Formats: sequence, structure tokens, C-alpha cells
Amino acid sequence: MSEYNIPPIDKQTAKEAWTKLFLISDILRNTSCSVIELEYVNFARLPVIQFFLECPDATPVMKELIGVSGLSSGALSQAVNALVENGYLERVSSKTDSRLRMVRATEKLKTLREKPVRYFGKMQDDFRRVCGVTPEEMRKVKSMFVRLAESRTGGELAAMKLPSDLEKPGFVSVPLRKLGRLPVWMLLLHFTTKLKMPILMYYYGNSERISLGKLRILNYLFFLSERKKTSPTIADLAARFRCKTGLVFQTVRALNRDDMVEQVVFPVIHEGLVKLTRKGLSVRRMSSESYTRFMMNFFRGIEPEKIALFMRFLDLMLDYLKTDGKAFLGPGENFDIFE
Repeated sequence: MSEYNIPPIDKQTAKEAWTKLFLISDILRNTSCSVIELEYVNFARLPVIQFFLECPDATPVMKELIGVSGLSSGALSQAVNALVENGYLERVSSKTDSRLRMVRATEKLKTLREKPVRYFGKMQDDFRRVCGVTPEEMRKVKSMFVRLAESRTGGELAAMKLPSDLEKPGFVSVPLRKLGRLPVWMLLLHFTTKLKMPILMYYYGNSERISLGKLRILNYLFFLSERKKTSPTIADLAARFRCKTGLVFQTVRALNRDDMVEQVVFPVIHEGLVKLTRKGLSVRRMSSESYTRFMMNFFRGIEPEKIALFMRFLDLMLDYLKTDGKAFLGPGENFDIFE
């Protein structure tokens, strides 16, 4: 890895850190869903699947899954039922208490898990080779990701004065002693999922209404709003995510019903601009401020040299995904993500 400058620990550095982390994680998550071919995974099923990808041998009870997923009991039950019906999870009785019903991954899900593990393992090796990252630098960066994955969001949520049920620390699904065994890409997905989820749940309430399609469009509109870019049309969104305009239109209409976006109507409906509403912009400001505070607090107590290495690593990863790493991106992600 080439030389890097030690950045000041200010709001701008903190904001750059979480913005880059989220951008990388969104790309990797979309690619991982493509790799394991789970197209039907929605917002409620995603954290459940992710938990068992991280802990394939775990057998939690539903109450534990509520704690680690951050979902309501109703949303979690629907997600687990769908995953059981599709053969990815199975219900088992506790050996010590027959009244307790537990959930575990099936061999079908464990087999699927091997695909992204191999896939991103090759990607990481290629990244290290192309970018000249040494094993020692990789070890130090991984230690930073382990610390991130250990972080809890409760303090930040309390500072935001959200409802008390969201102020409780949590959203850490993997036993801390096992985090060091996970690869960097999985630690990254683990952390960003747990940090994003509470705010989206707070604004939506009924979390099963949030599909991955909604999240992808919202994330992109947030991304554009941060950079004061022109609002996209339905056709622009369809081209970006490589899906039919009709599907994008349905998703935008659903976001409109949620009062998160509005569409400026033109004579041709697909040419109408899609913009964030006042509520959508409020969600963005609130989340941005919270994530920035989180990263500032996280960086306190960490050596400046490690922070500089971490920031340089994120820059290298983004550059890699823009160039050589495009070969590893999934369908709908093989475009210039930085435009």
C-alpha cells in the first residue's frame, strides 16, 4: 500500500469514512445476493440470512433473533416462515426445554454460504495483489473492522433522542470471540447493516414494508442529494439498476406512498424526476448526523496511524471496484458507480 497522510479527526473525516463504508457495503451486498441467487430476499429477510451466513452453526430462539435482527416479532415471523418454506431454515426443539422452538440453517443454506466465501476470497486476493496491500497492513485493517463490528449503536440512538426501545445497545449478532474469524467483507456488511437498520425502522415502523428495491433507490437518492446532483428519472433508475422501468415505477410509487419520494410529472411519465420529499430529506439529515457522530466517537482512542491506514484502505477499495474489481461485481453493479 502506498504512503498515506494522517487525516484530522473531524466531522469531514468521519463523514467520509461512513460514506465510503456504506458505498462499498452496498456494492458487496448486492453482489453477494447475486452470487447466492437469493433474489427474493427483502429487508426483513436480509438480516436473518446475514446472521446465518455469519454463524452457520447457530441455533437461536426467536426471541434471540429479534434482538440480533432488530425486527419486530411480526416481521421476523414472516421472514423466518418464508425462509423455512424455501428450505433455507428449519425449526427444531430445544434439547433442554421442549417448549422452546429454535431455528437453524439447513444444509441448503450452508452450501450457498460457500459461494460468497469463495467468491469474495478470490476478490480479496486480487485486491491485495493489484493494490499492493501487505499481509501486515491487511491484518491491521482487519483489526479495525473487527472493532467496528463490535461497536454498538445504542449510544448514538440515545443521543438522537429516538424512542426508548431503539436506545438499547444491540444489533450485534455474532459472538465477539468469533468476529476475528470472519473475513473483512463479512465484517463490513455486518457493521453497516446493524448501523443502518435502527434509523430505517424508526421512520418506517412496519419494517416488512421496506424491500431491498426501496433501499437501493433510497440509498442512491441519498447519495445524489449529498453531492447536490440532478434528480434521476424513472428511466435513469432503470438503466442504473438494470431492471425494467415498470418495476422501478412500482417501487417509486411505493416510496411515494411512504412519503419518502415525490415524482415531478412530465407528459411522458417515465421522464418525470424522482426527488426526495421533506420527510426523505429529514431521514437523510438525521442519519448523516448520527453516522458522523458514531464515526467520530469510534475514531477517538485509536492511533492516528491506524486511522490513516484505514482511510487509505477505503480509498483503494473504491478505486479497485471502479477499475479491476468490476469483474467481480454482480448484475446491475457493473457500471460507473461514482458518476
